[in-house]
Amino acid sequence: MDTRQDFLTVKDLVELRKENMATPNPEYQRGVVWNRGQQMKLIDSVMRGYQLPIIYLHDIKKVVAGRTNESYEIIDGQQRIESLRFFVDGAFRLYRVDEAAARFPNFLQQQPCPWGGKNFAELPEEFQHKLLETKLPIAYIQTDDLNEVRDLFVRLQGGAPLAAQEKRDSYPGQFTDFILRLGGKPEIPRYPGHDFFQRVLKMKPGLDRGKTRQLAAQIAMLFLERRNLGADYFCDINSRTLDDYYYTHLDFDSESDMCKRLWDILSKLNDLLGDGKRPKLAAHSAIHLVLLLDSIWDDYTRSWESTLPAAYDNFAATLVNATKTKNNSNPDEAWLQYGVRARTNSDRGDTIRLRHDYYTQRMAGLMGNLTPKDPKRAFGQLEREIIYFRDGKTCQVCHSGVVWAEAEIHHVHEHQAGGKTELSNGVLVHSHCHPKGESAKAFADKHAGEP
Repeated sequence: MDTRQDFLTVKDLVELRKENMATPNPEYQRGVVWNRGQQMKLIDSVMRGYQLPIIYLHDIKKVVAGRTNESYEIIDGQQRIESLRFFVDGAFRLYRVDEAAARFPNFLQQQPCPWGGKNFAELPEEFQHKLLETKLPIAYIQTDDLNEVRDLFVRLQGGAPLAAQEKRDSYPGQFTDFILRLGGKPEIPRYPGHDFFQRVLKMKPGLDRGKTRQLAAQIAMLFLERRNLGADYFCDINSRTLDDYYYTHLDFDSESDMCKRLWDILSKLNDLLGDGKRPKLAAHSAIHLVLLLDSIWDDYTRSWESTLPAAYDNFAATLVNATKTKNNSNPDEAWLQYGVRARTNSDRGDTIRLRHDYYTQRMAGLMGNLTPKDPKRAFGQLEREIIYFRDGKTCQVCHSGVVWAEAEIHHVHEHQAGGKTELSNGVLVHSHCHPKGESAKAFADKHAGEP
């Protein structure tokens, strides 16, 4: 097999394809499988001057009856060639830079994009010329042994493809750097990773093809979005939403106070649970422990540090026993409320919220009474969350929905009259519905005797 490398302009490559002088071999090639969005991004990349990967062509020369016929068989690059051909033929318009479906990061949205929203014919002549005269790297393969061509194709396609998180590791921006610091990439000395993932979850970031970093990204995304949007917000953490988050947060500040807070929470969990006395934590347990500590971090004394390990062990044992009942006619509550939601749609925000609601209520009970830093303060963050979800996000005065920003917790039996600051004495109300004075007394009388 002989190989030579050269360049072809987009114009020449498209013409070769249109005249069937460069064709895929349907015996082993797929048809067009890229969706329109992928094709649009390919053209946008060319317009931005991004270099495309090498295209491999089998240079075929046949001599029949003294006449020579020369053509090319596409070994690798069919999807790129077809995308270019379709665009030049006017098959589609390009993404506008601010188009939601494009999911362009902020720094690209701020750059000029005069080709956005246009098909080829609508491009200014200078941009048509720029596209058509772009030079693409070509590897010409010459061989009469078709088995060599097939073997090359298999080798080009058969390398282990990058896992989704391995692709994210290559994204620009400080969120990428933050997740590498959290999850670790041991082959790079500056990214040893946080001990929590390796000691408590017993993960191996150097061997798991990005699974540790993916969990770190999921935890960070949930944590940061709840900090930004409120305790009632639980985002999806599937592959698509992670990709979007990476790509739309290229201006992320990895030295922010929230990032330091997350690092400190992981360090505390590592201190409390990294003693080797328990099996490795599951990913869902790590998620809920981080969110739980975020809720109690500011408002309570650190008395919970002495009770959290035993509370976690108790909950974990309950879940193990509950899982044994999953095929029973009457499964245990912990399986129904938590276990099954850790197995099905476990990366959906609504599922995570239901799981976390159950988890916080059980863990709060197992940890014992939390001691507020300020005894005069009403309800702490964790208690507010538990009551908010317990009462179905519904005001107990006007019985309409409450968004987190308007949520307040009312003492049924007033604090100044000896009412305790505990879950059974708190109800959810709108800030503007919060009973005061005579209305508070009337509310207490109406609910007298209720738990």
